[in-house]
Parts: sequence; C-alpha cells; structure tokens
Amino acid sequence: MTQAGGEGSEARTVATLLSLLTLGLVDNQLLAPILPDIAASLAVEETSVGRTVSAYAIAAAVAALVVGPMSDRVGRGRFLVLSGVVFGFGSVLVVAAESIWVFVAARIVTGAAAGVISALTVAAIADLVPYERRGRVMGWVAVAYFAAPILGVPFAAFVADRAGWRVNYIVFALSAGSAAAFVARWFREPDVHHAHPARPFGYLRFFRARSTAAGALSAFFVTGGLTGFLLFLGAYLRSTFGLSLTEVGLVFLLSGIASLFGALLAGRLSDRVGKLRVALAGSAGLAIFFLIVPATSGVALYATLACVGLSAAARVAPLQSIVTQVVSRESRGAYVALRNTLSQGGSATAAAIASEIYERGFQYICWMTAGFSAVAFVLILFIDEPGDAKE
Repeated sequence: MTQAGGEGSEARTVATLLSLLTLGLVDNQLLAPILPDIAASLAVEETSVGRTVSAYAIAAAVAALVVGPMSDRVGRGRFLVLSGVVFGFGSVLVVAAESIWVFVAARIVTGAAAGVISALTVAAIADLVPYERRGRVMGWVAVAYFAAPILGVPFAAFVADRAGWRVNYIVFALSAGSAAAFVARWFREPDVHHAHPARPFGYLRFFRARSTAAGALSAFFVTGGLTGFLLFLGAYLRSTFGLSLTEVGLVFLLSGIASLFGALLAGRLSDRVGKLRVALAGSAGLAIFFLIVPATSGVALYATLACVGLSAAARVAPLQSIVTQVVSRESRGAYVALRNTLSQGGSATAAAIASEIYERGFQYICWMTAGFSAVAFVLILFIDEPGDAKE
C-alpha cells in the first residue's frame, strides 16, 4: 500500500492484519482451559493433548524462519493470505479430529500458519507505517497480545462450556477465511525496489552489527522474564494467600487491564519522547517490580502486580517499532522471524528454570525473572535509536 492510499486506507489494512494476528494469539492460548474436554473427547490422557503445545510452537518457529526471508524477496501479502487459508484448514482438521494423531497433525498445521502470521503481521505493519508514528500503531499490536489471554480466551472458554470445544474451531475456521479474504482485498505491498535482496536464511548476518544483535537477543530475555514469572504466579497466590481459583483469575484480570492501558499509553508516548526511552523504562520497571512482589501482600501485592502488567506492556510497542527499523525492508521479515524464534526459546528456558526452583520458594523465581529483565535492559541499551533511514 502506498501513501496515496491515505491514513484511512492504512487504518483499514492495519485493522485487518490485527484481526488475523488476534486469531492466532487466541488460538495459541485457548488450549489450557479446554484441554480436559479435548482429552475426554479423544479418549486420551490430558498430558497427550498438552504435548501438542510443543509441536505447535516448533511448527510456528520453523515456518516463520522459512517464510520470513521469502517474504522479504517476493512480498508479504501472498504469504499472509495463504497463512490465513492454512490456519482455517487446520482449524477444520481440529473440528474433524476423532483421534489424537489427527489432532496433533491439525495443531502442527495451525501452528505453522500462526507462526507466519505473527512474524509477517509485524513486518507488514512496519512496512506500511512510518517510524515516527509507528509506536501508536504497534500499541494496538501490543493490545492484541495482551487482550488474547484476558478477553479472548475467557470468551472462548465460555463458548466451549455452552456449546462444546469444537465450536471454537469452527469459528476460527470461518474467521480465518474471512480475514484472509480481506487481506487479499485490501493489502497492497509498498512500492519498494529490492535492488540488493537479502541472502535467504542468512540469519547470522544479524549478529554482525551491535543494534541488530542486541535487538534479536533481547527477545529471549524480554519474553523469558515474563513467562517465568507468570507460570507459577497462580500457584503462589493460592498456596501463600489462600486465594480461590476465581480470585486468582480476578488478579490476572486486574493485571491484564493494566497491561492494555500500558500498551496503548506506551505506544503513543514512545512516538513523542523516544521509543528507546520507553522500552528501557518498561524493562527497568519490570525488574524492580519483580523484586518487590515477594515482599508484598494484600492491596500492595495487587498494586504491584498491576505495575508488572503495565511495565511488561510498556515495552512491546516501542520495541516492535525499534526492531523493525534497525533493518531494511529487504531484511525485515527474516529479522522478525528470528526474534520470534528467540522469544520462544526464552520462554521455554525460563519455564524450565522456574519449574526447577519453584519448590525453593517463589522469591527465587522473582529473582530469576528480575535478572532476565535486567539483561533485557542492558541489551536494549546497545540498540541505537533508529531514524528513518531504513525506510
């Protein structure tokens, strides 16, 4: 899409891309509440269904790594449309699954499509929106990230409880098909001439420059810190303070609302005061609040957790804006795919460490995740605030 399309056309295209992204995010989060129903329906152990999460994540990472560089060479639109169609097809397979093996295959297909959607949506928005106002738009990307678990998943769980778990995947199939059709209708590649196309799959080149290396590695620690903290937070609240499952859900909802507010505020603020400053403030705040959590209780604990959500969300829009600007358009798809893969690695690593140290006390997890956030802060310091040169 060119500038001639105007901001109204830009907003319509961004909204369409975000709808496709949100589908993938909700799909990725939905399994947890309906896992027992799926296991019972397929007559297998719950752990068998749970293992499909790993298959889904691996498929997402591999597909993004393969398609990211290809999109830099031939354009993102065709891959976004195809991914929407494949996502819908995978959802149909889920609906039709009567055995665990068909279900696993369906989740691999859907995961591959979701991985491509996640990487290329961010890259496509960066192609479309100039850097000076990209923070505001990436704020809506951050909203999608945080709204999926706190709004989309409860609604999907409600549907599953009333109409059966397969109904959600019927909705996903229909919605993905519609979103793919809208992307095909409205998305237009920017007018960019690829005079020197990036070498496909040459990911090591991103580690040769300070800003791109730090930007890529920061994804590992940004995601890992938050994942490690959240993994056992519910268990900590229930065992230490005697909260019920419903009360724990309300605590997560409070933090989630703060996250939504932080996502929108940080995006707009970063366009005014500098994206690097806001990203650094979010990482520093997160490290501090992680350390405070074990020493608080009651209202102070709830307030601290809200600040955790606010700080975590504050990093997303400015960081997404920065890391899509430290490379040229000809490398953007590959770079975002690399960061998504490192993000998944950070999540897996932090979860593994947290699982080992939780029995010693939740404070150890807080210290670990504060360390992750502190490393993220240092890495972000090594990123030069971009200008418009990469456009």
